[in-house]
Amino acid sequence: MANETILILEDDLTELNLLSKQLTAAGYQVIPVVEGRLAIEECFARKPDLVVCDLAMPGMDGFEFIRRLRRRKFKAPIVVVSGLDMAKTALATGANAYLPKPIDRQALLSTVEKEIAAARARARVTPKHVLVYEDEPVAQRLLRTTLEPAGYRVTAVETGAAALEIVANDPPDLVVCDIFVPGLDGVQLITRLRRDYDYKAPILVVTAHAEDEYRRATQEAGADAFMAKPVQRPELLARVKELLDRGS
Repeated sequence: MANETILILEDDLTELNLLSKQLTAAGYQVIPVVEGRLAIEECFARKPDLVVCDLAMPGMDGFEFIRRLRRRKFKAPIVVVSGLDMAKTALATGANAYLPKPIDRQALLSTVEKEIAAARARARVTPKHVLVYEDEPVAQRLLRTTLEPAGYRVTAVETGAAALEIVANDPPDLVVCDIFVPGLDGVQLITRLRRDYDYKAPILVVTAHAEDEYRRATQEAGADAFMAKPVQRPELLARVKELLDRGS
């Protein structure tokens, strides 16, 4: 615990000063904020290691503050410190921990230390590897720019030989493939992966050819899911997460 930064959102100045003193004395760098909108700006500008916030505040309350952070993919842990008996709601909204007021110093420090350690452990987890088999540069770029910011490691290839080499030497956790690719098409690739490579991980077909005959052909070859182009980023990310969760 050395020089981690903690943002505190609390409109009660007495409570804000108390939290700041307790965390500063424990060796943390503190960013004190009294208003939700400013706190959101500070979270993305200064990227604190953890956020402590109250719930009952004028203007933007703590629930809305947490929702906005999580919608924008803010990943640092959030510890709620509140006099409201709403722990379950706070946790369901996106908080990682809940502490009741009046503040117990030892509980606060213990929770903060535990949540920062857990966040670091999550960050060390190896990202999921996604193989993209797509020969069209625009579609390939769309898939890459959708998946990589979401934390996935993406390998994009344009030939069947390259795809099979990746599967043999650096097995992906998920394959995303088109159907009509020169040389080894998508159905042939899926067939070979399932039959010759004993590939068990999920396969997602993303194609402009959404006719039932192609959908059936990919399913019979061993694909797990089928999406028609153009795909929307949120739907693609949701389907990829669903398949990876199922595969694991």
